[in-house]
Amino acid sequence: MKKILLMILVLAGCSDSTLKSDASITSKNPSALKLSESKRFYGLQVEFMQLIGDSRCPKGIQCSWAGNAQAVFLVTGKDSAETVTLNTHGGDKYPQQAYVQGYEITLKGIKPYPAANIKIDPSQYIAQLKVLEKEAPKPEFVIIDVRSAREFNIGHYPKAENLDYKTIDKTIESLGLAKDSKIYVYCRSGNRSKTAKAMLESVGYTNIIDGVNQDKMHELLGTRVKM
Repeated sequence: MKKILLMILVLAGCSDSTLKSDASITSKNPSALKLSESKRFYGLQVEFMQLIGDSRCPKGIQCSWAGNAQAVFLVTGKDSAETVTLNTHGGDKYPQQAYVQGYEITLKGIKPYPAANIKIDPSQYIAQLKVLEKEAPKPEFVIIDVRSAREFNIGHYPKAENLDYKTIDKTIESLGLAKDSKIYVYCRSGNRSKTAKAMLESVGYTNIIDGVNQDKMHELLGTRVKM
């Protein structure tokens, strides 16, 4: 009887230890992940695959900007796996966050921080990650370029989606938008965007704005670069 009781206590102790380990990884505080190391966060397995660039201003040196470290992670969920690239700098050009399968992954930092005349062994790099169960925020509006794929690939308004105006009444469903979503449509001269607007309204979308072309879009959204 004593042996059975002792075994139960040992198993209970192991169970508590496992729970504490999982809790530390799934907490709101950043968790350390070594290069090539993999850890489980909630329903995701995250591996720190590589550091593909580190331009952070070394300690002891004056720089014109703070610089950026860029890391690639392999994120494996229940049904799929994908790579995400995160940055230490932040902002539109150097995003720190990615949303994968209902989780928000944030790169809080990369250690060690570079110092003048000191070479860092790649094996020493540690990523500080924070993973929270959180869906990607819904955009305030959606921009759709209704030109051909060829025209779109030559150049388009930032973050625009590309749907051909001829079939937009059907392909719009691929974006998963609510019928009252604010949607800008534009093309080259305004003819195709006008047609696209009418087609979207014919299938129930109620907040469509004809942006005409890229130049007009910059005027509407105040994104024209000032010289």
